[in-house]
Amino acid sequence: MQDELRRQLSGFEPELMTPSDAASVLEASAEVERLAGSLKLLAAKRAAESSVWVQEGHRSAAGWLSELQKSSYGEGVALIDTASKLQDLAATQEALRSGELSGFQVKELAQAAAADPEAEGQLLRVAAEGTMKKLKDAARNVRAKAASEQGELARYRAIHRRRYFRHWSGPDGAFRFDGSTTADRGARLLSALQAEADRIFEEARKAGEIEPSHAYAADALYCLVTGERRPKASKVEGSGPTRSRTDTVVVRVDASALRRGFVKGEETCEIQGVGPVPVAQARRVLGDCFLKILVKDGVDVKSVCHVGRTVPAHLQSALEERDRSCVVPGCDVSLGLENHHYVQDYVKCRTTSLDGLARICSRHHDHITYDGFELAGGPGSWRLVTPSRRGGVDTS
Repeated sequence: MQDELRRQLSGFEPELMTPSDAASVLEASAEVERLAGSLKLLAAKRAAESSVWVQEGHRSAAGWLSELQKSSYGEGVALIDTASKLQDLAATQEALRSGELSGFQVKELAQAAAADPEAEGQLLRVAAEGTMKKLKDAARNVRAKAASEQGELARYRAIHRRRYFRHWSGPDGAFRFDGSTTADRGARLLSALQAEADRIFEEARKAGEIEPSHAYAADALYCLVTGERRPKASKVEGSGPTRSRTDTVVVRVDASALRRGFVKGEETCEIQGVGPVPVAQARRVLGDCFLKILVKDGVDVKSVCHVGRTVPAHLQSALEERDRSCVVPGCDVSLGLENHHYVQDYVKCRTTSLDGLARICSRHHDHITYDGFELAGGPGSWRLVTPSRRGGVDTS
């Protein structure tokens, strides 16, 4: 099989193929790669128990595996770790053998199921029905719930101790950076960035200077750190301090967890768009910003309270709780979402209700506004209908 693949590869000339044929080759290659990855996972633990890697002069089985797959040493370690955890996950092994899971999915699933074996079935359902991002979010929540209150705070403090900011120059001379901090700090950072990016977008729109949203986010970071306004395209220096803004952080927490002080079972305490945080830490450090708390029991919002705001936006809060990411199937964008009157345009109905609203990303909002797409269905059954298929056939 390897010889046949090498032969096909040596004579492969994509420029002589039609785009659709090239797409078919890509799909087939992705399937072969996924199945080969499954075989590799199933064989890794047993292979690591052999003496082959010793005989070939490697210091560890992980080093041997990283050399075999031409990857980093860390990826070799991760492969053996995932394969070891897989031994205790019968249902996951079965799904892997049947070709339902990829190696990437198994890595996320195995790490979470090792912390809470009872969550294996739930994670397999998410893997089968959702995107990779949804699986990562579900796995992260499972790991967060597997600890006691003391464990939550210990994990939080460990993340805080590992916080960092690094920067370097890219090959093209660009200023590059990377960093890590706790979820609550990340939430406030994202909230401030979003508020500033929205301001910059409005100014750019009025000036006719429309750019991608990530460009406005970069400008927002610069403005917040330096205290300058976004420079015009023809200018390099700024033009004075930004106006005041309000940080907004949305915390979703079960009422029972809020009373107890830590989460148990299926309960959640998470910052919207960021991830799980300890209940105690959410109480302690988020009080000095505009804090929007969604106290929930199961899937029903029991109360919506806006700390520090005189006029509560109950409808918006309920909508944000229901649609935490773009509702278009397959889209996981959770930042910068826009409200959409999907039942009837606001200009026509002049009314606003939860049943008639949905939150979607700017890309899909543009498709609907300018390209003739339609959002149909409802919570749990959303569909994006293409202009050529409005007769009833939809895409998802």
